[in-house]
Amino acid sequence: MAMQSGLYKVQFQTPRGAGYGVVALDNGELRGGDSMMYYRGKYTENCNQFTAQVEAKQHSQVPGMSSIFGANNVTISIRGTTSGNSAQLTGNSPQAPGVQMQATLTWLCP
Repeated sequence: MAMQSGLYKVQFQTPRGAGYGVVALDNGELRGGDSMMYYRGKYTENCNQFTAQVEAKQHSQVPGMSSIFGANNVTISIRGTTSGNSAQLTGNSPQAPGVQMQATLTWLCP
């Protein structure tokens, strides 16, 4: 069963830090954000394999907050597995060599 289009909570972390945001998945389009960054990109799901290419860019300066990649404008390659309306993902960015991201998507609503 494929993940439904709708709104998801995203929890993410790297060795540099952790955070939460929201992501809307809609027929191959991904859009979302958190207090400091916005995300947009494309995703595919084949059986239970999820892949995405996502741009994350800074929209606000938040005192005490920094990017989990150490760079404020990054392109992230994401891959992982889905189970119903959730996904366990890993990602990396060429703008932050050697920094690996772990992320979890959890369904919120349509």
